[in-house]
Amino acid sequence: MRGTLNAKWRFAAALAALACFAPFPALARVATTATETRDPAKSLLEEASKTLGESKPWTTRVEHGLQIAWNTEGWGTLKADYTRSVKKPDKLKIDQDNSAYDHPFFRAYYYNGGDAWSMVNLNSVRNPQVTANLKTLLERVDGIAFYISACDTFFMVPRIPSDSLLSGTGLLRAACVLKGDTTLFDLDAKTHVLKRRIENKGARVYILEDYRKVQGRRLPFHVTVYDAGKKTNEFLWKEITFDAKLDDAMFEESRPPKQ
Repeated sequence: MRGTLNAKWRFAAALAALACFAPFPALARVATTATETRDPAKSLLEEASKTLGESKPWTTRVEHGLQIAWNTEGWGTLKADYTRSVKKPDKLKIDQDNSAYDHPFFRAYYYNGGDAWSMVNLNSVRNPQVTANLKTLLERVDGIAFYISACDTFFMVPRIPSDSLLSGTGLLRAACVLKGDTTLFDLDAKTHVLKRRIENKGARVYILEDYRKVQGRRLPFHVTVYDAGKKTNEFLWKEITFDAKLDDAMFEESRPPKQ
């Protein structure tokens, strides 16, 4: 069997009193300067994050639905009942059951306090790439909000070309740089809902569709992932919930002994 699980912004009274007597032109200059120094790309992403309700705090998040893994090496296209459970700040479990469909095996992936492992049927192992993938997934679970806090450079991209995945018409594109990699965000110009995210030096593309309201948030229930131009994963969520009680024991299952 092959395949690994290949995402706050937070002067004195004397100055205030003096400001009351300042001439209007001076006030105009201050306002203009403040506007000019405001980063348009970062501001757009902040507005998009607000629109999606990402600032609403949560302790646990559970996503349950269908995963389709397209054209996997040695297996072809696979379907699985797929449940992803997160408990902040550092616990993640992915339960991937292919036996409900066309292949008699299941997989589970765990990340707990920096340690990660996977279980395929009854074999539990550690793998550095699985650890890196799960760590990245956990870091980026808050969506755009993560990039706003983590990126060091933001900029707008004036032209969005149309392609076979998404028309550039009616979209705004903001970008940020994180650890040397530029991530692009294509947002609906009217609603500021995220329609596409492009990362990994342009190779990985996420198409986000079927937004629904869940406990004060707007979330995509259909996510399609492309890598190097090929469709690799598709997630069709049936249910997404927040703040359900999750027992810590579920994030300890099948932990292999350290070597």
